[in-house]
Amino acid sequence: MIIEIVQACAYFVKVQKQINAILTAQTNMISLASHFFQLGWLSVLALSLLLQACGSPRTLVAKSEVSSGATPIAGSKIATLMPPGKSTEFFIPKDFFKSNNKTTKNTGPPVTLNTPIVGTGNTPTVKSMIWLYASPTAKAHAESAGIDFKVQVRIWETFLRKYHIPYKTITSVDALESSAPGVIVLPSLVALTEREKLAVAKFRAQGGGVLATWLTGVRDGNGAWQGFSFMENVLDARVVGDTANEEDANFLMTYGDGPITFNLPAGQRIWFERVKDIYPLRMTGQQSAANILDWSRNSVLDQAINTIVIGEKPQTNGVMSRSVVLGYPERLWMSTSPAEMEAIAHNALLWLLRQPSVHLGAWPYPFTNAVSVAIDAPEVVDEVDIKFSKRIELLGARATYYLVTENLLKSAESLKKLQTQGHELAFMADHFEGFKGQPEDKQRKRLLDMQQQMKASGLQTGSDHGFAAPMDAADKTTVAVLNQLGMGHYLALNDATDARIPVTQPRPSSAITDEPSMVMLPRTLSSPEALMNEGDPEDGLRQFLGELEISLAMGGLSLIRTPNQSLLSEEEWQPIFDRLKGNSKNGWFALTSQVAQWWRERSRVSVSMDITSGTPRLTVNLTGTKPLSRSASAMVNLPAAHSSLRLFADGHPHKLTTITAIDPWRVAVSLENLPPGTYRWLMQFDPLIATAVK
Repeated sequence: MIIEIVQACAYFVKVQKQINAILTAQTNMISLASHFFQLGWLSVLALSLLLQACGSPRTLVAKSEVSSGATPIAGSKIATLMPPGKSTEFFIPKDFFKSNNKTTKNTGPPVTLNTPIVGTGNTPTVKSMIWLYASPTAKAHAESAGIDFKVQVRIWETFLRKYHIPYKTITSVDALESSAPGVIVLPSLVALTEREKLAVAKFRAQGGGVLATWLTGVRDGNGAWQGFSFMENVLDARVVGDTANEEDANFLMTYGDGPITFNLPAGQRIWFERVKDIYPLRMTGQQSAANILDWSRNSVLDQAINTIVIGEKPQTNGVMSRSVVLGYPERLWMSTSPAEMEAIAHNALLWLLRQPSVHLGAWPYPFTNAVSVAIDAPEVVDEVDIKFSKRIELLGARATYYLVTENLLKSAESLKKLQTQGHELAFMADHFEGFKGQPEDKQRKRLLDMQQQMKASGLQTGSDHGFAAPMDAADKTTVAVLNQLGMGHYLALNDATDARIPVTQPRPSSAITDEPSMVMLPRTLSSPEALMNEGDPEDGLRQFLGELEISLAMGGLSLIRTPNQSLLSEEEWQPIFDRLKGNSKNGWFALTSQVAQWWRERSRVSVSMDITSGTPRLTVNLTGTKPLSRSASAMVNLPAAHSSLRLFADGHPHKLTTITAIDPWRVAVSLENLPPGTYRWLMQFDPLIATAVK
């Protein structure tokens, strides 16, 4: 075993030197991992560390600097799946999801194990083998309609070979029944016999993990419709609809810092081509990892939006088994971003293999999302605004007021009261007129006049000077001038980036500031006032609350922007404040300047995991000249649900003892009180419930 450890460590160090050479533009991909599968548990963990290179968060840039990842690959459109003249009911019966999903009952027989499976206890073991099941039943069903079944199998084989992940393709139910527990991949196996379904259930009862895609086992060996009982009862995914009747719901949106999506930022848009008959599914499950939405991320009232669900449940014999269901078929991979599709698949396998992983959390410890209130103040600020601010304060939050500076003298007394209570001031414009389309010299003069008017009023903006253009009327010229003038952050529209987190933008050499970057804060939520005023107020409120719920769950920045002198009544605002109050445990209520400052500080931190002397080890590197003003989080995926993590300092006196459970599979480690430098801690996982340790 010692020889194996030395081999693993030496090989890992060698491979680490090659990581930077094989980064992609969107996601870091590592393809030198197969050696580890030959070396036992420790080496399987070492493999996971290499696979995690795919999980390094991509560096986001503003849309003005890079094209959207949603652009399809040239020549890869698949247009349609069914041959001409074939029935469109080949996969799902017509109108199956109508009447508010009331027809989504399970029509097939339940899958039950007649003979109890004797497990090895409910403590899961590390898995190392991946079985790719090319079902002969699903193959025959597909080929009966002229569909090339080999496509979905070949996509997985290509992916697994690309990253040197050991696997075996099995093509018979006999092989399926004799497969040792590990992870089994079910690639859009629409039709399965009862024997095949029972074999999958038995596989899970032995502790194996399952990754299934799209429609799985919804038809029997003769192609007869069976409903979704197998997916619900064996795969733990309840299908409640698809996007057949929603032409714009073509974007997968990931949850940030999630167990299988941690390498992609919160709310990342991933475009899917719309192909007749193979529409993404809407599902519910133990936990969501991604939603299917339209480009604007508008919520669908009274309808599930999850299209990736994960879970871990005890089987009938008490053995724990994990499952991942991707609600889209492999054929949609062919026309979208391959890096992002492969990253999700890779991390799903990593999680199913029960490999621990480490990444840097998006927000300060222990928060999993951030909320900022931005108030546009083109009008005079008076006692009405003071009263509204008190409601914000009751949440433990404060707001940022973006001001038209020609009104400052009229609003000075009220603004000073707001500042006394902890709210902050920021810039909107010298007068209420957009900047978009104006010549650079005119924009520069207006922005300088704006700053001068603020100075002359005796008022001060926050330490990180913020800007939000009137009516969002800004352009690339506005952003460039703001950056050169040393503005700390600015608010941008939904199209400025594909994700729901801030974006740092480097300063030009001529910038009038020592700060290394300006921060763009994307406004990805609709205005509650706009939604409630453009139609039925109740529907508008429900729409906003739906959007807010999605944003909070995704772990992004929920930037609530509303005008001063709000036209909404206290009763209309109350449900919004109630929902925000419910987010106080996990959410960080922050001024926009605090979010921008945090995002700069966060860029100074990196975390990783390696193996030393047979033990996984956490490494934290902090650059700069001073400690962070807020503690960062090292997010750790656990090998077993509700495990506890202990950290032992390796060669330094700094202890990390504050560890909080985020969900059954993740804990957040507070990186508190660390001066700049590189630090390491040995990691020990225990099968105990993870709780905060003070």
